[in-house]
Amino acid sequence: MLQFYDTKPPEQMINSSRLSAFLLVVFLAVSKAEAVEPSLQLKSQLQAPPQLQSQAQAQPMTVLASLHPLALIAASVADDVETLVPLNITPHDFAFRPSDIRRLQAADIILWAGIESEPYLERFVQRWPDKVWIDISEGHASEGGDHNHDGHWWLSPEMAIRAQQRLTQALGANSTFEDEVREQLRHSHQQLAPLSERGFFVFHQAYDHWVEYFDLNQLGSFTLSPEQKPGLRSLNQMRSQLARGDVTCVFTEPQFSPALVASVTRGLDIRLGELDPLGVHISVTKDGYAEFIRDLTQRFVHCLADSD
Repeated sequence: MLQFYDTKPPEQMINSSRLSAFLLVVFLAVSKAEAVEPSLQLKSQLQAPPQLQSQAQAQPMTVLASLHPLALIAASVADDVETLVPLNITPHDFAFRPSDIRRLQAADIILWAGIESEPYLERFVQRWPDKVWIDISEGHASEGGDHNHDGHWWLSPEMAIRAQQRLTQALGANSTFEDEVREQLRHSHQQLAPLSERGFFVFHQAYDHWVEYFDLNQLGSFTLSPEQKPGLRSLNQMRSQLARGDVTCVFTEPQFSPALVASVTRGLDIRLGELDPLGVHISVTKDGYAEFIRDLTQRFVHCLADSD
């Protein structure tokens, strides 16, 4: 019969047994630590200060601007701004789609131009009063007794500044918007002041706030709104006024056909310029509104200043 004998000396056998027992203890200790560590981490997370937990869970507020020029104002302080009315549609032609209603419902803050300018939003203001509705037209009577109700409120720099301040407060943020805009306005005043006596016509009555702010000499407009086309008698009166030589420039707009203006000014020594009250070519960036003012200023200067 075969028999197996341990050839190790007794002392080595004892040492080997002690080593095995030691390693077993170490293994069990490490395993227990690994099992406990996740629960300690979870306990640490559950016991985190409430303010830190709320900050981690808080989502940025969604800002929706009804019109592109209002998006230029909102982008000065909000990181992500959506615009309700598409660039290829004027507010005069806008009609709601189901997707537009969903975007309104999803927004936390809506910057809009007020009931006079955007009556199609009034029912949604009433439907969702829990949202933050910032109406740029609020407080227009405080502009030195101004009773101008032209609905293009964003062309009043002071009203734009006040609306942006309300948005900044609603977001709990800080902004240098007012300083940057006032710096641009200072340059615009310097450029436009020497041209304040130069007469001009605009395509439609959209620039009253701008004209009053810079004390410019607007002598007339072809129409009060794009939906109201002037009759033949009005066009003949305009041409007679243009022929007297008091008008330096006639401004058209990119959203509408210039054929009407071309027919009235044909054969007259009058410059033609182009103004865009919506600033659709201006990118929605943090300095977009200041750029809007700069660009509009340059368009007035280019058409009203002496050609030489």
